[in-house]
Amino acid sequence: MNLASVDLNLLVAFDALLGEGSVSAAAARIGLSQPAMSKRLAHLRHLFADDLFVRSADGMRPTERALDLADPIRAALRQIEDALGGLGQFSPARSERVFRIATTDHVAASLVPELMATLRSNAPKTSIILRSLHRQEVVDQLEKGSVDLAITILPDAPTSIKRLNLFHVDWVSVVSASHPEIRDDLTLDLYLKYPHIVVTHVGDLKGYIDRMLDDRNLKRSVVMSLPYALAVPAIIASTDMICTLSANLIGLAAWPGVRSFPVPFEYSGYEETMLWHRRNDSDPGHLWLRRTLLQVSENVGATTH
Repeated sequence: MNLASVDLNLLVAFDALLGEGSVSAAAARIGLSQPAMSKRLAHLRHLFADDLFVRSADGMRPTERALDLADPIRAALRQIEDALGGLGQFSPARSERVFRIATTDHVAASLVPELMATLRSNAPKTSIILRSLHRQEVVDQLEKGSVDLAITILPDAPTSIKRLNLFHVDWVSVVSASHPEIRDDLTLDLYLKYPHIVVTHVGDLKGYIDRMLDDRNLKRSVVMSLPYALAVPAIIASTDMICTLSANLIGLAAWPGVRSFPVPFEYSGYEETMLWHRRNDSDPGHLWLRRTLLQVSENVGATTH
């Protein structure tokens, strides 16, 4: 292929199409009209002699040829971006890069205030987009490049996904301050007696706690699930329900009408983990963001013990 015939804007359009899975969304991402993006897609198809993206029930899906092109094109674009911005180095003070991070509301509430304070001080032109993803979508979105990082629990991620623990999380159980029976202590019997709320993106009534109880031949009654941890304290305050949450979430504020207790069984807690695709391992900007998140998470971890 003659490089003189390749318009760099076509490669930018390819990257946007791969990340967004939609002509209109890709157009909005790089500031084009939908007809202009459709025209660029037509040029890309001609250039690579392949459909590249085909319509499906859930949007434009990349062909095998597009997937083969994805990593080298993204790597080339990143190298060009960094070279133009700082002779191959990432310069936080000058960078206008946009980073996309997938995580939960309570991790965002714990990490993002200090993260943004750091960015406003050291990288004022850098932008952050937070996304909420179903845990089963995380790997796909990291591989497609729709998100740069995910912060979640994903022990079964493939080898293409790199990981680094950010901070340890302990659990606490929260109940209403006016609960009819749970006052000074939360026993296992009381824990199993009253209904529970589960915070999950899966959309069912069974969570990790339930699988732990199954191993002990115990069962609790779950009557509500929702994906928003920050909504839980207000719900708990006006009901007789129980919810088991991360201790750092409860430590974020003095939640009115709620009291917390240690979980009434043995457990080891869990690690909030940062995940990224291995192609970004040596990307200077990505490396800077990971280091910044790791530094910020040290303060979060200190508040959970």
